[in-house]
Amino acid sequence: MEGKITSIQRQKNDSARASIFLDEEFAFGVCDQTVEQFRLRKGDYIDRELFEKITEFDYFISAKRIAIAYLNYRARSEKEIRERLSKEDIPSVITERVLEFLREQHLVNDEKWSRAFVNDKLVRKPVSSRQLAFGLAQKGVGKDVIAETLAELNARESDDDRALQAAEKRWPRITKEADPRKRKQKLYTFLAGRGFSSQTIDGVYKKVSADSVDEMDEVD
Repeated sequence: MEGKITSIQRQKNDSARASIFLDEEFAFGVCDQTVEQFRLRKGDYIDRELFEKITEFDYFISAKRIAIAYLNYRARSEKEIRERLSKEDIPSVITERVLEFLREQHLVNDEKWSRAFVNDKLVRKPVSSRQLAFGLAQKGVGKDVIAETLAELNARESDDDRALQAAEKRWPRITKEADPRKRKQKLYTFLAGRGFSSQTIDGVYKKVSADSVDEMDEVD
């Protein structure tokens, strides 16, 4: 695209963008920062090389604004940002530049985001490391970051600890079932649904069922 700038007009639907007219015809739209970056003025000549530079810069500015607005709602993983920019047809090379900018500004950090993700999940309900790892992987977090995040978590509390917390809260409802075998099955189904292993569930069942017996003995 080449031609002489004959007019620069503010866009009606977006006051932060301007329409560039070449040789009296609309050519392309850019944000205000792009206009200032290239000092675009009426009478300037736009050749193909300059047009490509303007387009690349404007993509970057627009993509950066979209990403920051997306982050204003809550913290995001890098994968979530990539997916959001992809919906706007932002070229991958521009997306990577935006992510580099966000990292430099400490606006995106998969390690911190992973810790927040895990803590948020556990505030709502105790789940297994396996289920947490699956959730992190779905968000595009790398294997090394997942391993480090879960290692920090498991140093504070193990899967056995979390399974027991979940079971103790659920057990009063389960004990309404008179059949011991059905009680055991219900506990297994409940904890397996949260990703806990059979070995962990076995240990937890022995603990909660033994505690129930002890409580009954105390009452007697």
